[in-house]
This record gives sequence, C-alpha cells and structure tokens, in this order.
Amino acid sequence: MAAQSAPKVVLKSTTKMSLNERFTNMLKNKQPMPVNIRATMQQQQLASARNRRLAQQMENRPSVQAALKLKQRNGSSRDPGAAERFTSQSHSRFKTPPSRAD
Repeated sequence: MAAQSAPKVVLKSTTKMSLNERFTNMLKNKQPMPVNIRATMQQQQLASARNRRLAQQMENRPSVQAALKLKQRNGSSRDPGAAERFTSQSHSRFKTPPSRAD
C-alpha cells in the first residue's frame, strides 16, 4: 500500500498590492478622530468628584478616625525611638560571622 498524499492547493494572487502597501495606504488615509474637549473635561470633573466622595467616605470610617486620633495624640504616626531600639538590640544578628582559617 502506497501512502496517498493530499492534493496540492494553489491559491492565485487576486491583487498586485502587498499587505504592507495596503496597510500603509490605510494609515496614510486615516482621518484623525475629532477630540471633544468639553466631554474630556466633564469626565475629569466627574472622576474628581468621585475621588473626593471616596476620600470623604474613608475619613468617616471608624478605623481611619481612630488612626487619625492616635496620630494626633502621639504627634506623629511613627515611633521615633523604634529605629534606635531596633539597631541597638538586634544589630549584632545581622553581622556576618568571622570566617575560619583552615
């Protein structure tokens, strides 16, 4: 039994213009999209209003209010002595051990 091969399909070119030329012409003839500045400004204002509303909602959350009160009471949100305590207590942990001579 001989293996049968599929018949060859030959497609003839229907145009003399390459795809590159075709797309280049399309880009050259493309009309610029009209920009509606008023609509863009309205979208920005709407986004700004939404952000202000979200910020107000965040401020009114009990957890955020508690954090703000804590910050006001302490004067800052960070403990100024924390870095000093960290470096003095645990600095030796991060040093590399001396190498042994063989």
